[in-house]
Amino acid sequence: MRNSQAITLLFLALALVLFFFSLSLLPAAELYCQFKRPAIGLLLLEFLLLASQFRFRAEGANRALTIATFVFAVLGICFNIILLIAAKAKC
Repeated sequence: MRNSQAITLLFLALALVLFFFSLSLLPAAELYCQFKRPAIGLLLLEFLLLASQFRFRAEGANRALTIATFVFAVLGICFNIILLIAAKAKC
């Protein structure tokens, strides 16, 4: 595996982990107020991941891995924004 693919694969792994953490924060409606702080932390981490992916984009990276990283990072960000909007409405 070339070095650029390893870096892209690392970004994909981080995006997947943050995505599943974000997905696990979508609880029943009565628990929304408890998960505001973790959601904000995950949101910041996902924005940092997305920004660093664009900054360290390697030319020889696999395009499919880059797209998958972007998709999972954006989905994680969307889940956290939904959680924060629902928490604001409920709390």
